[in-house]
Amino acid sequence: MTIDDLTRIDTSLIFVDGTWTQPHGGTLPVEDPSTSQAIGVIGRGTKADVDAAVAAARTALDGPWGALTATDRGRILMRMSALVLDRAEDLAMIETLDVGKPLDQSRRDSAALARYLEFYGGAADKLMGTTIPYQQGYTAYTLREPHGVCGIIIPWNYPMQILGRAVAAALAAGNAVVLKPAEDASLSALVFAQIAHQAGLPPGALNVVTGLGPRWAPRCRRIRACITCPSPDRSGQGRASSARRRPMPCP
Repeated sequence: MTIDDLTRIDTSLIFVDGTWTQPHGGTLPVEDPSTSQAIGVIGRGTKADVDAAVAAARTALDGPWGALTATDRGRILMRMSALVLDRAEDLAMIETLDVGKPLDQSRRDSAALARYLEFYGGAADKLMGTTIPYQQGYTAYTLREPHGVCGIIIPWNYPMQILGRAVAAALAAGNAVVLKPAEDASLSALVFAQIAHQAGLPPGALNVVTGLGPRWAPRCRRIRACITCPSPDRSGQGRASSARRRPMPCP
């Protein structure tokens, strides 16, 4: 069975605004770490592709995705969880071929991805504000609102698990997401985009731009909130430097 059979998508494409799109930078090879043999390609996204994904996310927030109730967001995440379970074995095989981890561990990771989606699907309509005791004649309260567009950058070692807890949490809270998986481990994220689309997630709520990390550094300042950026190298430092110009409050 080939990668194409397992993924059921053209992995040379990126996912922007609910559509599989040809990236501007061509492709990057995908190798099986256990054999060093090429098993496929992924798209090489550029600054233009990231900008298009951010624009699509903002449009989604102002459109169908932003108009959904918290309950409806939760239902979509629940459907995504069920679809992940339906394809759990495919996702595990993809992760093992792409990342090089034992198949047993990959199976645990696909199960964890489904569980994160289920957990945050249930939590979506339970993110509540509070009423605050104050002077007589006044009503004081807090209201939880989405940050906006979240740029989520995930590492190569636990792609499905980190994707699950980062993306599912952001979507549950009503944010739109631009996801950049590690170039060494992008395949499961692309399949996740396919699953999200099948589950009825509105276009632009989730965008996946594969490629090299340095392309993201100058674009971070254009994104409302950047989270899950684990890299301590020069690329990670560049993203942190760009992001710090727009500090955001912690929820």
